[in-house]
Amino acid sequence: MRHTSSITTRIVLGLGLSLTLAAPLWACLTSDACAAETMAETRPDMKKVSAHLSGHVTYPATRAQVLAACASTPEFTAGEKAWFAGRLPEGTYKSAHEVLAAVGK
Repeated sequence: MRHTSSITTRIVLGLGLSLTLAAPLWACLTSDACAAETMAETRPDMKKVSAHLSGHVTYPATRAQVLAACASTPEFTAGEKAWFAGRLPEGTYKSAHEVLAAVGK
């Protein structure tokens, strides 16, 4: 009987610790404030942006095409992508230089 009680105690303690440690993470994942902090706009490294625009976008390109080329790239954070998208006006761009000028290089 003592062996069963020990196993039960370990299981209960393990579950309790797991839930205690997971609670802050769960709160962050379900909190609008935490999600907003994760998505906060951050100015990207413009040298990286320039290299990406020159190498991964076919010109002429519309705003939608430029953003689509940048959407799946892992080299920029969600905040950096949001910063860029928030500053790129509608239009058709002939080169990476025009895109950079439009976002206020």
